[in-house]
Amino acid sequence: MDYLKIKKYYLKVKDSMLVGKNREFLTFLFFLLVSAAFWLLQSLNGQYDMELKMPLTHTNIPKDVVITSGLPERLQVNVRDKGTVLVRYLYGPKMPAVEVDYRQYDKGVASGRVVVDMAEVVEDVQSRLQGSTLIAGIKPDTLEYFYNKGTRKRVPVRMMEELTTSPECYVEAVTFIPDSVDVLAPSSILDTITAAHTTPMHLPMLSEHYSSEVALSKMRGVKFIPERVAMKVKVDTYTEKVVEVPIRGVNFPEDIDLKTFPSKVKVVFRVGMAKFKTVSADDFEISVDYNELPTSESQKIRLSLNGVPEGVSNVRIEPSEVDYLLEHLHGME
Repeated sequence: MDYLKIKKYYLKVKDSMLVGKNREFLTFLFFLLVSAAFWLLQSLNGQYDMELKMPLTHTNIPKDVVITSGLPERLQVNVRDKGTVLVRYLYGPKMPAVEVDYRQYDKGVASGRVVVDMAEVVEDVQSRLQGSTLIAGIKPDTLEYFYNKGTRKRVPVRMMEELTTSPECYVEAVTFIPDSVDVLAPSSILDTITAAHTTPMHLPMLSEHYSSEVALSKMRGVKFIPERVAMKVKVDTYTEKVVEVPIRGVNFPEDIDLKTFPSKVKVVFRVGMAKFKTVSADDFEISVDYNELPTSESQKIRLSLNGVPEGVSNVRIEPSEVDYLLEHLHGME
């Protein structure tokens, strides 16, 4: 029953398409498709340029050899030929990889740099193409690799960039796991390497602890083992602290004594919470040098700190100026 309905519907549609304007439309569509096919065939007979990506492999590398900077995985080959040929490259079977044989360039040296003969590479690429295909160019235009047969040294991991924090925070410590890595390279390069630096990360302003896995910056002819390390950034919050520091005189004659009013001043500073309890008044020194006393009759002297402990910032003295008096052993000035 269903089959009869479908057949009846099909005949009805067929009859409607073969009469009047529908018949004209089908005729137009047929000639349009024929014209498009003819145009396509004519177009494909023209000459075109195209970029092919051909795989590249490095073969016959001995087990005791480490390639510290290797060959690219692919070659970008610019070719010129008829469109019909180029279509086969696009949709035909996958091309076999171009091979670079390590044994061909092995000179028995423990480490070094090898430049591949591009003429041989071009010949190898051409053998995988149709005879009518012209190679217009190959990128990269120079193929090189660096190798090493065990020469290495250990270097520390260092941060490439400075980390920024929100105004109320600071970076207390940056640690890497591992904190040092092995570096393999030809001897001429190995001697110049003192550290392995992380790649730029462009982190936003930090306000809390941060951890991530980061890659080490690549260097030409160099291989780091491992190539990635774990990074932990410890962020602390600033707080304000106040201590009282006595004022002392230096370089004063034995018969002159310095008296300041007040004898102690407040030192206000910013310090991280982790060091809040460890920084005390004993870490600051405020002195008045006899040789730097004002020559005028001023009774005030400006105070300054002799150094600031590590981790302390935004230091100010309150008051920054004090009254003073020079007292002699047998009288008063």
